[in-house]
Amino acid sequence: MWDFDGVLNVNPGGEVFPWIADLDRDVGIPPESFRRFLNVPGQRRDVLNGWCDLRERLGGWIEAEGHDITAEEFLAHWLTADDRPDAEAVEWLRESDGRKVIATNNAVSRARYIAERTEAGRAAAKVFASGEMGVAKPSPGFFGQIERWAGLPPPRILLIDDSADNCASARRRGWQAFRFGPETRDRLPRMLGL
Repeated sequence: MWDFDGVLNVNPGGEVFPWIADLDRDVGIPPESFRRFLNVPGQRRDVLNGWCDLRERLGGWIEAEGHDITAEEFLAHWLTADDRPDAEAVEWLRESDGRKVIATNNAVSRARYIAERTEAGRAAAKVFASGEMGVAKPSPGFFGQIERWAGLPPPRILLIDDSADNCASARRRGWQAFRFGPETRDRLPRMLGL
């Protein structure tokens, strides 16, 4: 089970949305406007758990702020700007044995983009995304849905994730977990038998 952002997709310098700095140049929206959108209380939780539609929320923000772009156009920009594959990690995904899936906290629209348009998504058997599942990591319910799909005992499942909380939650269920980061990434190929 491979996490997407921070593992298969690079977050340069640990920043989640590095492309925000160029929004004014790219789509004519001041970065501060989008940051306000991202910081609406409870919105991240609602989007990642699939409790609301990201396009509708984007449409409301764009209309309220008077930006000259549609929600669909902004989302298309977001999805392509956020597509930053870690070529080495994607190659490890491809080369490793067993069923490989992506297990990510993402909205439905981004989950579909990952599955259909990214190298990692095409190399995985399935993309499990919180927005489609109705529950986000590190909730036990997220891991439980994957266990039922896999039909494997928990000790036979490995999570590769950059979040300590997600790894700890997986371990509490009996999964193996590998905390991916700059200081550990070189150990992953050996763990995968590569």
